[in-house]
Amino acid sequence: MDKSATPRILVVCRGSSEHGLGHVMRARTVASWLSKRLPVDVLAIGDLEVIEPLLRGRGLTFWVEANLAGALPLYRRLNPQVVVFDTMEFPVDDFLAIKRDTMTVSLSPAFNCQPHVHLVFHRTQYLTQDLIGLGSSVTIRRGLDYVVLRETCHKIPEDTYIRNLNRGPLAVAISMGGVDATNHTLQLLTSISQLSTPLLLWVLLGEGYAHSYQALVDCVSADTRHEIILAKTTDSLWRVMETCSLAILAGGITTYEAAFAGLPSINLLRNDLGPPLLKELVERGVGIPAGPPFLAALPQVNAELVRLEQSRPELLQMHRSANGLIDGRGAERIANEIEEFYHAEYRPACKLSAPDKCQAA
Repeated sequence: MDKSATPRILVVCRGSSEHGLGHVMRARTVASWLSKRLPVDVLAIGDLEVIEPLLRGRGLTFWVEANLAGALPLYRRLNPQVVVFDTMEFPVDDFLAIKRDTMTVSLSPAFNCQPHVHLVFHRTQYLTQDLIGLGSSVTIRRGLDYVVLRETCHKIPEDTYIRNLNRGPLAVAISMGGVDATNHTLQLLTSISQLSTPLLLWVLLGEGYAHSYQALVDCVSADTRHEIILAKTTDSLWRVMETCSLAILAGGITTYEAAFAGLPSINLLRNDLGPPLLKELVERGVGIPAGPPFLAALPQVNAELVRLEQSRPELLQMHRSANGLIDGRGAERIANEIEEFYHAEYRPACKLSAPDKCQAA
């Protein structure tokens, strides 16, 4: 039997204090959908103590390696027909060795091997720098149809949002990512604490937050105007955020989850990758950009908080503008299209160019 009719998939992702955990979260969701139909393995590169809890108990076969050197040996041992990458960096020579015999897919908006990938999925119609000018050999599927959401993210019903919005003080969620290596959380909280407008601040600390909690506590203790709650969250993130009326985010995957859920967001952008990723949500009226750079944008965030606290009908309109924007089926759609592309595009071309490499292992 020709086993290549049912391709084996290897999903390679990376997460650490330096690279954050968004790649791992997105990769595990796509891997879960792929595993409903196909044999799937996951290789996560990075910090074991941070990554393993994100993958454990989800029905996935996975490995965690400390660095990228472990990727090629595992690939050779598993011999998959498709490798899905969700990382910003991978050794080019190793990637080309994989591509010689394998269909390659990228889920990341920035990836050093992007020019060599067969198929790219991109969550907005606007291209990032790494996707501009790619040759015809790279197929790009782009738009909000390809937004990948974690399983615990749900839409906020309008009556629930209105009820929370009408309460005082305004409830604001702060989430600077699962790792927040530069401790933007503390910098942001210190800045907001200077506002005289009372707020209820939910400060959500991710799985990899390794900075001093005491520094956050001291910041909270020095402030008497705001109610501030510190919470370490993993899968419970959206159980908290759905009770809020506004979120301050870092412009990553959680920003798109907020757009799906109907939670307006102010987004502190850290680098030039942020603006094109956020542009479509800004145009649709569900997100507000600030920065880059981060520190220079803090006064703008404060000004927006004061304005929106006094203009709550605008927040309600942003909530309503999010309705139907993202259908929540991005991961399922990506999984289906990977399999379809393999059978319709990659495998026929492979048979023509190198038929001996298209046979089952």
